[in-house]
Amino acid sequence: MSSPALPAAVYRRSSIHDAALRRGYEVCRRATRATGEIEYAVSLLLPPPLRTAIWALYGAVRAVDDLADAVGSAGEADPGRAERLEAWISAFDVDLREGRGSDPVRQALIHTMLTWNLPPGFLHTLFEELRQDVRGRQFATWQEWRHYNSLINTPLVLRAGSLLLRAAGLPTEPEAIAAAVPDAGMACQTAVEAIYLTDALVDLSDDLDRGHVALPQEALDEAGVHRTDLLARRTTPEFEDLVRRLADRARTWLDHTPLPPVLHPSVGIALGAYTDLYRLRLKTAADAPATLLHSRPALPRSTRLRLMLPAQAKAALAWGLFPFPIQPCPPQPAPAKTPERSGEAEGMRSPAAQRHPTVAPTPHPSGVRPPQLPGEDMPRHVAIVMDGNGRWATARGLPRTDGHRQGVEALVDVVHGALEIGLKYLTVYAFSTENWKRPAAELQTLMYEIPQGVRRLMDEKLDLRVRWAGVRSRLPADVIEQLLQDERTTRDRTGMTLTMCVNYGGRTEITAAAAKLAQEAVAGKVDPGSVSEHAFARYLHVPELPDVDLLLRTGGDQRTSNFLPWQATYAELLFLDTPWPAVDRRTLWEAIEQYARRTRRYGAVPRIPAQTGPLSGHGAPMT
Repeated sequence: MSSPALPAAVYRRSSIHDAALRRGYEVCRRATRATGEIEYAVSLLLPPPLRTAIWALYGAVRAVDDLADAVGSAGEADPGRAERLEAWISAFDVDLREGRGSDPVRQALIHTMLTWNLPPGFLHTLFEELRQDVRGRQFATWQEWRHYNSLINTPLVLRAGSLLLRAAGLPTEPEAIAAAVPDAGMACQTAVEAIYLTDALVDLSDDLDRGHVALPQEALDEAGVHRTDLLARRTTPEFEDLVRRLADRARTWLDHTPLPPVLHPSVGIALGAYTDLYRLRLKTAADAPATLLHSRPALPRSTRLRLMLPAQAKAALAWGLFPFPIQPCPPQPAPAKTPERSGEAEGMRSPAAQRHPTVAPTPHPSGVRPPQLPGEDMPRHVAIVMDGNGRWATARGLPRTDGHRQGVEALVDVVHGALEIGLKYLTVYAFSTENWKRPAAELQTLMYEIPQGVRRLMDEKLDLRVRWAGVRSRLPADVIEQLLQDERTTRDRTGMTLTMCVNYGGRTEITAAAAKLAQEAVAGKVDPGSVSEHAFARYLHVPELPDVDLLLRTGGDQRTSNFLPWQATYAELLFLDTPWPAVDRRTLWEAIEQYARRTRRYGAVPRIPAQTGPLSGHGAPMT
């Protein structure tokens, strides 16, 4: 490893072949090299798949941190940085749901998260703390400093560490790590505090450019250092003494965090080199404290080479003797379907498929137009439990079958409204696997009205792609053929995807996916150790279906009834008393406006208080 592979070879050996994705990783690599001298040097000790993952994590965090720290031309905080940070975070949430990035850095980051099955929670915590940084942050005590460090830096280091553990074939679950390495959490926290304190010293000049001091006031007071002197870049004997004492403290923390004995040899070599380089950085800072006020000190090249060249040789030997035991699982297109659902998977559209010009949706008879919402406030995927058909009919003295016919009219109008407002995915619960218990006459009506309703939408030539989620069992052959034909006919349309859940049950979908995955694992086609949420989702009925943002149920009941349990994990829930036949596109628009007023947190601290309120005339929401 004395001569690290060129980036193109690294990407090839990491199974990163897409040109746009490579550009994203290259942006992250250059950011790591430019701003993370130590991190970049140590990444070169790792095999290509780990190397690119480290670049993506570091480069992405660097990009969003730069937004929070941006300064204007006059050297003062950039007033637009808060808006740009929010825009980046909002775009990340959307991109993560899509499984792809809309800019190069997010593309590399999300690809890494899906490849290595990294949970996004640590990033949302990071984002929330960066929002606080934008408003200005000073640490009064060491306790505040440590708390911030535990929220920002420790989770990021733990995510990078989980990559190394997984690559070495070691458990990454906290309980397993704690059993294998006692006091691992405390040791990690101490090491991260040492690294963060070192960076606070060597980044002092850059922080002063923004009028910020990353050291706690308690430390300054103990040393007799005045913040005004620091901001004026005036060196004093007290300041120089403070730097040396803090450098000694950070060095002591590093010395008291020995490497765990269970690590793969090459991982141990990389972490050993990492701590050695930080010790060198501390020595460089302590040797010339006054220079920290004016510039960021570089590591002495000769000393750095004396540390890194032997580490490169040892790491190359270690990876050769002890091969990479666990291969990452890059995101891939959905697997080919079985003959039962042949030809319907995303990316399998035939060149010979018929393409017909599409028409705009028909306006509502009242002339009302959809609300204009910012793109970041729009849900991408709305799912609806269309309930209350029978009760609507009974209340009017009509047969229950009339309620189902009127329900089809409601569906047609809602689809037009969804297209008008710009919704990308609409999924409706048309018939569940539990609905076979209903009377024969009602079942016969449903088996006729459901495909006929879709047929009406097809005849209107809307820019609508139809998908079917469900199982064949017990469905009439003509219904199956009609649903499959609708999928084939519309596979090249790019407007909105309407997924019809017909003979669908959420538990059935998940168990069927698990069975298919188990079959491929037994056949040796899938490594059980590499199974991630993203990999599992490829075996669902409609693999490309994104997570549900808003799940709406009409008819008064407040339950989800086995509807999309996998996809709706983080969905906002809205329950309406209005029966489905009384719904039209205006109900959908009001629900979307209600969604736009909510604060989505994904487990993080809320940014602003959620603003909720009932939909006028349609019952109260419940979350």
